[in-house]
Amino acid sequence: METPSSITNWVDSSLANTPSMEQLKKIQTHLELVLLGLEALTNINPNDLSLVAQDLGLNMVKVQSWKLWQERHLSKVNEIQETTQPLTIEEGRLLIVIICHLCQENQELIRRAVTLLEQMMAQNKDPLRISLLKDYFEHFKQLYHGETPKNQSLPPQQLSKLAFKLLVDLLFYSTTDGHRRLWLAVLDYTR
Repeated sequence: METPSSITNWVDSSLANTPSMEQLKKIQTHLELVLLGLEALTNINPNDLSLVAQDLGLNMVKVQSWKLWQERHLSKVNEIQETTQPLTIEEGRLLIVIICHLCQENQELIRRAVTLLEQMMAQNKDPLRISLLKDYFEHFKQLYHGETPKNQSLPPQQLSKLAFKLLVDLLFYSTTDGHRRLWLAVLDYTR
């Protein structure tokens, strides 16, 4: 596991090319979806983000402004979000570190869910027959629909593909170099 100082150095390091506003919005969207998957599986809350930031010695002001899907929906922030600036590179990297740390803390649960998913897929069975996967998907769907306008919502089959892809991704982000993997995924998402 990397030390908090090496992670802080990575968060603070500069990029060769600064992403455009459009790319920053795509990064934010991707991180929100990853966080949504983690929230749906583990029931994390905003306090968990702050505790991880505090434990790792990260910038608390930036972290405290981040809202989880459920909290944004409850406070109707989604209407205000249209006019706010996308997150900065520093904020994105902070969130990546926090997301990956939470994935590491929940690695056993993530691994169990992914193993069950793989078993069901290998047997050509519906993953929703397994209570852990069904609960995850139902919570994911509830959070997703709570935040997404109806006209932009995915059809059920695509939504389940997204939910289960994010579940598998969480396993990769739970590794010791998960923050690098997630960073590369977000950069790839901007293309």
